[in-house]
Amino acid sequence: MAALVGAVETDSRLQDLNIEAPLNLGNETVLDALSRGGVAIAYSVMSTQAQRVYEEVRRVRQRFGSDVCLIGGGAHASIRPRELLDNGFDYVIVGEGEESFPELLVSLLENGDPNSIAGVVTRESTDIPRPKDLPVVDLDRCPPFALKRNLVGPVEVTRGCPFSCKFCSTPFLTGGRVHHRSVDNIVTWLERAVTERGFERTWFLSPNALSYGGRGRDVNPGKIEGLLRRTTAIEGLKEVFFGSFPSEVRPEFVTDEVLEIMRSYVANRTLQIGLQSSSNRVLKLINRHHTVEDGMNAIRIALDAGFIPHVDMIFGLPGETIEERHASIELCYTLAEMGAKTHGHVFMPLPGSEFEHMPPGRLDDESRRLLGELSRRKLMTGSWSSQEAMGEKLVS
Repeated sequence: MAALVGAVETDSRLQDLNIEAPLNLGNETVLDALSRGGVAIAYSVMSTQAQRVYEEVRRVRQRFGSDVCLIGGGAHASIRPRELLDNGFDYVIVGEGEESFPELLVSLLENGDPNSIAGVVTRESTDIPRPKDLPVVDLDRCPPFALKRNLVGPVEVTRGCPFSCKFCSTPFLTGGRVHHRSVDNIVTWLERAVTERGFERTWFLSPNALSYGGRGRDVNPGKIEGLLRRTTAIEGLKEVFFGSFPSEVRPEFVTDEVLEIMRSYVANRTLQIGLQSSSNRVLKLINRHHTVEDGMNAIRIALDAGFIPHVDMIFGLPGETIEERHASIELCYTLAEMGAKTHGHVFMPLPGSEFEHMPPGRLDDESRRLLGELSRRKLMTGSWSSQEAMGEKLVS
């Protein structure tokens, strides 16, 4: 939301547009806005949020009818745009929204033709674009957040991933294309954030932080060092977080050299590593392109460099046997003894992923007991119980 509002508030054609971002959308908020002119309500929808959003849209339609314009975007909208239209939306933006969203707003204000905008889908649309077939947005032309309205968040430094993990929707959304925000652009916005909004710390957001500056398939220590050296030198910016939640790193990218660089600059002493399973057979099934040995090597390197590895694991993956699941949980106990922590997930069949039609992950009683024990000992975080329920909802 911060990036999209930033794209709108920096568009000279939309300077008179009133933008609000309420935490809760109540009738009074909408009535107040309607008293001042036309109203568009925009939702960025993830698959796990879709039903809740549809329920709210139904309430809005029942109360305000066609007096409001409803716009949908985000991951779920990009994968299932017709579903949003069938649930009451007027317009859906497929793919990256920093350019198409402002263009749609301008078109609505000027009574233009939204169907002429690349990536915009309406009930009249006959051809539904796939995100990977649309032009790539130049991140340097888009603000990472909305400074005027103080809507801020992590700075997205990399978008896209060249790997095709079967449990992930990113391949559908980006088509394997990887692009980065330049160091000059990042520094410019962070300097403004410090000066105008009193920023003291920032998080860098990336599907794989250690891919920064390259094509996504190897690590470029020089590019990473340049990013961290210049951003940590910004006067007034006290902390930079890189490779920690909400980002992660792929294990085969972790080297002594790159962690030595990170240790010299970053504020985080945790490193989020995506391992996902203790079985090489399962890793091959899900198309991870790394091995368990790569993961263990990355964990040891991180510990030796003074970082606490936070290791992502997914239980109940398609094709996983109960013995392999128990072995993955046993590995979590081993990692705890080494000094690492784990972040547990239950497999959810996400729309747009290669596994979207597979059954959701379900934990057996013994797995649930063992994971609960790790959680009670504060050695594992995660929401596996709620993810089991979310997976069932996605299937239904």
